[in-house]
Amino acid sequence: MIYFISLITGILNGVFASGAGQILVIYLVFIKKIDTHIARALSVSVLCISSVFSIFGYMNFIDFEIKYVITFAIISAITGMIGTKLMKKIPADILNIISGVLIVSLTLYKFIGGK
Repeated sequence: MIYFISLITGILNGVFASGAGQILVIYLVFIKKIDTHIARALSVSVLCISSVFSIFGYMNFIDFEIKYVITFAIISAITGMIGTKLMKKIPADILNIISGVLIVSLTLYKFIGGK
């Protein structure tokens, strides 16, 4: 099962550049019964590596400036560390509710006409 979830996570990350982490977290928390905080940390670690490889794939057919990638990566790393400190203080059930609300909100936004 972990191989299948890994396959789906990598494909989702490469195709959509989002959402893959939630798939992995749902699997780890609800199927494998891993603590929510550990599952989220593991998800970020896995997707970090997957994202780096996706960048090389995108570079073959999308023209973007690497300076923007580096700038966003630095800012994301700093704010990611801040987010990690905050995450440790939020109970697991609240984290799961927040994630669910964000996913449902984004889905509704896209269905209603978001671009």
